[in-house]
Amino acid sequence: MLRANKIILLILFTGLLLCCKPYNSDEANHKFIQGKWMLADAKRDLFDTVKVDYDKQITYLIFSGDKCSQEMVDLNEISDYTFTISNFELNLYTDSMLNNTLHINLLTADSLILSKGDDSLWKYKKVTE
Repeated sequence: MLRANKIILLILFTGLLLCCKPYNSDEANHKFIQGKWMLADAKRDLFDTVKVDYDKQITYLIFSGDKCSQEMVDLNEISDYTFTISNFELNLYTDSMLNNTLHINLLTADSLILSKGDDSLWKYKKVTE
C-alpha cells in the first residue's frame, strides 16, 4: 500500500512538472506594466543632465503593447519609446537603439518603482480612467 502511494505521488509530481508552463516573470511583468502610470515621487542624483523638478511636474508613463510614452504634461512634452523587459530590467529604445535601462524594483497592479543605480528612484501609481 505504501509503495502504491509513492508511485501515485511520483506520477502526479512528474505530471505537474511536464504539464505546467513554467513561470515567466518577463511575460508577467509585460502584462502588469500595461496602462497609464503617474509619477508620485522621484529621487534623482545630483549629476542629472536634465534639470527637471519631477516633484512639480505631472509626469505619466503610458505602456501599450510594446510601446511606451513619457508624457510631461506641464512641459507639453512627450517622448516615445519601444520597450522590452528582461530579468526585471526595463529597456527603452528610440529608433531601435537602446536609450535607457531601468531596474524594476516593484511592479504590482497599482504600484511601479523604477531605479537606475543607487541614487535615482521613481515611484509611480496606476491611473484608472
